[in-house]
Amino acid sequence: MHNGQVPKQAQPAVTSMVRPQVRLADLKDDLAPEKRALAEDLRQVFLALGIGVRRYAARRFLDAGTVTRYLNGQRVPPWDFVAGVIADVQDAQRPLTPEAEEALRDLHRQALKSHQPSSKAQALQDKLAEADDETRRITTRQRALEEALRDRESRLEHVRGRVRNLETNLEGQQLTHRTELEVWQGEYTRLQEECGDLQEQVIYLQESLAVARAELIAAEDRCHRLGIQLDTVQELGSDGDEDNDSPSIMAMLEEADRRSSVPELVRAVSDLELRTRQAMASELVRAASQSRTIEEVVGLLSALRQAGFDAHAQTALPAMVMVRSIDDTSALARELTREGLEEYVLILVQASVKFHQPENMAALAIALHRCGLPQHAESLLQAAAVVRPLHDLVFVALTLTDTELDTTVATAMATAAAQRPLADLVTLSITLRQACLGRYADVLQTEAASIRSAADVAELIRSLTDHGLQTDAETVFAHTQQRSVGHLIPLLHVLRDGRAWTVLAQAADNRPTDDIAVLIDELYMSGRHQLATDLLMLIMDRRQPTQIRQLMEALDLLAPGSEAIMAAAARTLAPERAATLLTYLELCGLPDHATVVFRCMVYDDLVGHAGLFLQSLRTSGSRYALLDVLRQHAEGMGVETAARLMLALESATLTVHLDALIQDRCLNCPVLDIVLLVSRIMAAGGPAPRSEHVVQRIIDRVVDKRPVSEQAELLSALHAAGLTTHAENLSAQALETHGRHFKAELRGEHAASYSKDGSRLLGFSDRPGRRTRRS
Repeated sequence: MHNGQVPKQAQPAVTSMVRPQVRLADLKDDLAPEKRALAEDLRQVFLALGIGVRRYAARRFLDAGTVTRYLNGQRVPPWDFVAGVIADVQDAQRPLTPEAEEALRDLHRQALKSHQPSSKAQALQDKLAEADDETRRITTRQRALEEALRDRESRLEHVRGRVRNLETNLEGQQLTHRTELEVWQGEYTRLQEECGDLQEQVIYLQESLAVARAELIAAEDRCHRLGIQLDTVQELGSDGDEDNDSPSIMAMLEEADRRSSVPELVRAVSDLELRTRQAMASELVRAASQSRTIEEVVGLLSALRQAGFDAHAQTALPAMVMVRSIDDTSALARELTREGLEEYVLILVQASVKFHQPENMAALAIALHRCGLPQHAESLLQAAAVVRPLHDLVFVALTLTDTELDTTVATAMATAAAQRPLADLVTLSITLRQACLGRYADVLQTEAASIRSAADVAELIRSLTDHGLQTDAETVFAHTQQRSVGHLIPLLHVLRDGRAWTVLAQAADNRPTDDIAVLIDELYMSGRHQLATDLLMLIMDRRQPTQIRQLMEALDLLAPGSEAIMAAAARTLAPERAATLLTYLELCGLPDHATVVFRCMVYDDLVGHAGLFLQSLRTSGSRYALLDVLRQHAEGMGVETAARLMLALESATLTVHLDALIQDRCLNCPVLDIVLLVSRIMAAGGPAPRSEHVVQRIIDRVVDKRPVSEQAELLSALHAAGLTTHAENLSAQALETHGRHFKAELRGEHAASYSKDGSRLLGFSDRPGRRTRRS
């Protein structure tokens, strides 16, 4: 205010504290809108501190005149000053909301863009300040570099000294250990010879152990038979003859190695089972399977299965993989398939993955494919791709490339992409490219991008980038964007760089409207309002009006609906972009959504932002900037909202609209409504010229249009509300316009006021600057 008076009930826009009495110079009328908006909102924040300019300048070691120029818009303050004020307000337990702080930052950027030094001296002063800042930064950096240089020189000298000491010690050790080396070389030769002897002994002992095990089995069998004979003799009371009908286990094994028929072998296994000799039965089957022809082995396994001895058959299969040739194994698989024993073939494949070397696995895969079992060849390679070491997998791929199994190898790589750890996928990609198997690496990465979770894909992209595989990372990123919306939503949550914007741009260009609606809704519901707004604006920029209307209809079918998303977008966007959004909605025939954006910007945003929003609407030719439309919206507004709208119109220099709203609001209402409106304007706009100008226009219109008696009543009410400055302003203008008529009405109002409460009307004056005597 011009005389430093502050209304008792005035409240700042950003806090709930009563304003301090601070004297600040008025803003100049020729300020750019951006600088004016910044200065006005910065004042509101500063006043929340509750201290004067000089005190704050002393606190921050600044010149009081400089602080004043920052606050009245003569100079655009550096952001450090604005951030300091915000921090001080937070320390005073009156913090700004994040939205208000971001709004101040936007206004500061816009003010910097519009800032032009008013004189050559000002320009030189700004350049000098910039040069001084740059000099200080360079000096600081130079000192840091000098200190680092001294530290590195000291460390270099220390390391060089250690190197010299090590070189001296190394020369001495070489001389000392040369003789020892010759001794150890002789010892090494002797140990090698001893190792060879021990290896031969191990082989001999292994063979002896096998014989001892067979003898043990035979001895246990003989003990068993003798025990049975003893029991029989004791029961019959006679010595009885030895039961020669039960063959010994050793005899069974020897006969299995010769030519016992399949039924005889099955009968022997059954006999062993009856005597709880399962291990011996399995050993008997293994011995027979390793020496018989493929047809006999298949017959034996089939007969064992039919006799209920499936476990012994399955136990023999892995041993066959280890001792039989690749051709025998593939032939056995073919014959087992013909007999309908597919599960036995799977056991062969699993055993090959577990026990075979990479070259044997590759050979078996080719043999299986050529003997008409391509599905088992594929199963073999897929299992190997999941469980075998990476170097084995690359060896198999090299062996089978450009063969009939080339496609099958690619399928195995896809399986590895689905089940291998991410670190393995990166290492495997590098190894495959080094081995000139780039097409397999492409399959690996494309499949990982297509089926792995969003978190896995994001981590894979980062790992590939960290290992210098930027092209591979971009390939994975491109393929993963082609997946469903259900994948894109968590992907947007885990991406940490500009890739999230790329995902949104791709979705805006290629996704159907329903997918876009789901994306926007999910981003909004998960609190990612900025991403939801970015995608919405991309759609507005790139889609046709029909598609935009379809998008709004789709959003209305989801919770919380399109209007809530429009409101969130209005709160997120800068004023100019919010005006663009409203214009798009108008062009698409969506007036209800446009109204939501308008109400959010005018009713809820900072006054400076609302002014920029209205100014942008007028520039774009929006109907919401027309006088009739603004009047319609103002009809249902409360006093506080109407006050904010008037201040925004003043900020946007929409004078005609402002005068029309004042006329609608102030000419036919009770006097107390005008007092309340003036109080709210001062609370929302602070002591800045913007609020003073709006109140002055209200007073001018009241003096010009309302009866003199109501002007006197308004004067009394302004004094009672503590708005003394505006009361005196009204008194001066009314006296100048109506003269004695106003004096008479004022005396009557004074008498009525005195008769009611025994007090006189403060501020009554015969002429400006002179008060009446006490009655």
